[in-house]
Amino acid sequence: MYTYIIVDDEPLIRKGLLKKIQSFHIPLTFLGEADNGSDALGLIKDLDPDIILTDMRMPEMDGKSLMKHIHEQYPDKKIIVISGYSDFEYMQVAISAKVIGYLLKPFSREEIHRTLQLAIEAIDQHRSVKLEVMQKTVENEEISLKSDIQLLLNVILSIHQTDQLPVFSSKTLATLVEQAHYMLLTLYSPQPLAVEQLPVLRASLYIPHPQSANLAFVLLTFRHGESERAMLGHAELTAKQLIEQAGSKGGGASCIGVSMVKPSLAALRQAHQESIAALNKRSVTDFGKCYFYSTASQASTVVIWSKSHELLFFIESGNVSKTTELVLDFFAFFIRQPDVTIDQLKEQSRDIIMEVKKILSAYLQTDVISSSSSSLESVLSISFDIEAIKEYMLKVLTGIAGLLKERSAYSSDHVIDNIKKYIHNHYTQDLTLERVSSLFYLNPSYLSYLFKEKTAENFTDYINKLRIEQAKKLLRTTNDKVYKIAKELGYDNPKYFFRVFKKMTGTTPENFRNG
Repeated sequence: MYTYIIVDDEPLIRKGLLKKIQSFHIPLTFLGEADNGSDALGLIKDLDPDIILTDMRMPEMDGKSLMKHIHEQYPDKKIIVISGYSDFEYMQVAISAKVIGYLLKPFSREEIHRTLQLAIEAIDQHRSVKLEVMQKTVENEEISLKSDIQLLLNVILSIHQTDQLPVFSSKTLATLVEQAHYMLLTLYSPQPLAVEQLPVLRASLYIPHPQSANLAFVLLTFRHGESERAMLGHAELTAKQLIEQAGSKGGGASCIGVSMVKPSLAALRQAHQESIAALNKRSVTDFGKCYFYSTASQASTVVIWSKSHELLFFIESGNVSKTTELVLDFFAFFIRQPDVTIDQLKEQSRDIIMEVKKILSAYLQTDVISSSSSSLESVLSISFDIEAIKEYMLKVLTGIAGLLKERSAYSSDHVIDNIKKYIHNHYTQDLTLERVSSLFYLNPSYLSYLFKEKTAENFTDYINKLRIEQAKKLLRTTNDKVYKIAKELGYDNPKYFFRVFKKMTGTTPENFRNG
């Protein structure tokens, strides 16, 4: 669309000009008319026309002064001069003002149409350049914002704490840096999150998580003068709004961890840790809520799954089906414990993985134990619901069971040989007759009888013999305290260890070490 105004002190001239313009083949919108330069400036300011058709000689403010004002204040406007005078001074001013055309009265319809065509071409060219510049500006801002968000993620997820912020190049981040306070929300959804589908929030920034489509950060900013109570209240309302929106998109079990108020973007790493800690402190069966980080200690009931030794045995023996059954039992157990937190579930998952790594180290003869559990930790750091952790544990533990199936130490046709091998591998653990018999599907009394018959030793003496032999090595080769060696070998009671050691060696551990 193209718009114009007419400025001339003669009404008949204005009327005739309007009639000629209306027959132009390109539709033009007439916005208004003025009979002097002063009124024309008012029209330009209020109506913003594309084209100004003006006379030169007018009362109050003539065409020369009007063109100078337009050139200084509105350099993009297209001016067409219509005058009854071919005065050189007028021409000079028109050239300085970069007018499109200078028409002498009387002029034909064809002349005004040709001049209007030139004006429209100039307008189109200017608009094209302006649009290209705007698009380039938008593209540059988008590129800068993406780069800045990556820099911000480096601050949030950085291993090392730093008080020095990177230099941001986008307007969005430059504005955020000027704010007074910040809070970080970590949004978790069992279903992948589409950030573009989340509600538009004031004074905030969405930051997609680089490692998980189920996570997103929401950075809230606050101006000077806002109270902490008001900021916490706003964060709670925002979190509820996000959970509701995520739920409507299929993320009904979404939850949000909220950090404390921070005075600088440089504190975002700490804010991230706080929001994650808040998520980890929620119950495994609690969904659809926001959780605020608190420094106050919370008493929690320690719940231990009692079948971990069975799970480890079936992994070691390569029994994939039993491994699957027990992993499912592990998670079903936690679902039945309403007070157990995600953090506790993760901790016991770590313990199981660590024991499995010990088994792998023994069989594969590699230093698996000292290597970091990067795979597990990367999964646990981005998982906040029981199903995601279960999926990972099932995949890993059944996979290891399958790997050890061909290497299993318990493949002998003679059950006592398998039991002896198991005792040799695990004599530092709490090996009761009941526990071992259950693993090999034997009655405890029958196992006791069979073991004595095949080995000429009773079950407990066989285990103590292995432990004491190892104790003798440790007493000779280390400076560890005796109670520490006892505990390392599975004796929770040091006095009992002393009695067993003296019975089997005829001397005390101290005398043996010093002998």
